[in-house]
Amino acid sequence: MLQVVIGLVFVMLLLSLLATTIMELLAAGLSLRGKNLEKALKNMLASKDVEEKLFKQFRENALYKQLSQKFWGRRYSPSYMSSDAFQSILFNVILEGQGMDKLSKKLEDIKDENLRQVLNQFLVDSNYDFNTFKARIEKWYNDVMDRAGGWYKRSTQKILVFIGITIAIVFNADALAIYQRLESDPESLQEVVTMAESFVERDSSIYTYYYEGDSVILNEHPILVANDESSERFQRALDQAKLMVNEELESIRAPLGLGWSYFDYKNAEWTVWAMKVLGWIVTALAISLGAPFWFDLLRKLVNIRSSGKQS
Repeated sequence: MLQVVIGLVFVMLLLSLLATTIMELLAAGLSLRGKNLEKALKNMLASKDVEEKLFKQFRENALYKQLSQKFWGRRYSPSYMSSDAFQSILFNVILEGQGMDKLSKKLEDIKDENLRQVLNQFLVDSNYDFNTFKARIEKWYNDVMDRAGGWYKRSTQKILVFIGITIAIVFNADALAIYQRLESDPESLQEVVTMAESFVERDSSIYTYYYEGDSVILNEHPILVANDESSERFQRALDQAKLMVNEELESIRAPLGLGWSYFDYKNAEWTVWAMKVLGWIVTALAISLGAPFWFDLLRKLVNIRSSGKQS
């Protein structure tokens, strides 16, 4: 039973890695992180101002434009901005080139009521000390970005479900059928378990798996490198997708009967189709849990099995 579970978890891991790669392709191509950052900035700077004057000035700042990314000939919002860069741009926009002695007056000129109240509150709490005021703004920005990171993860979780169901259908990756195949075919089971153990062993030398923000990184074939240009990240994700399909998934396709060539769909009854749709849904939900979840689980299960062998 432990071997069957290891085999099933390994398959879910490979499919999850493919889904994560596709998610990176979408995130880079559609600038999802940049849009998420811009949404958070807009909520901070123009929640009440219909004209969004300050927010528009913020986007037109020279430093903001330098942080933006160029992809396929178009310039997109930056996917990341430090708190120091945020407060620097904010002060530049608010003060309009004037000195800090004009800060109190400039804050009163801010049209957005919520932003004006927040900044005035920070100024009073800082006893009108500029360095303390600056630190409060940076902390405010970091707190908002933490929440924005949660928004992004929840939105990508929903997208991963749709990616998961697509992968399940394209590869005919039916979790229920895979489980039955592993349980009833000892040779296929042993082959998959051997590949799973080899995958975990490679972790210490080649793959060095870790989690950064919301993205899986494999040292040998990075899906995402922090602060990379979108075009480079897109190409890396595309290369990783090809590698995952050509090498990893192809190695388990025959033992598990993945793909449509192993399924007699023309003569299948409706009950068979119903079970297959249910299996696809289970696969999609499993994929949406993410590769880190399946990798950690696989590593623990392999370690348990190895300990059992030694004893």
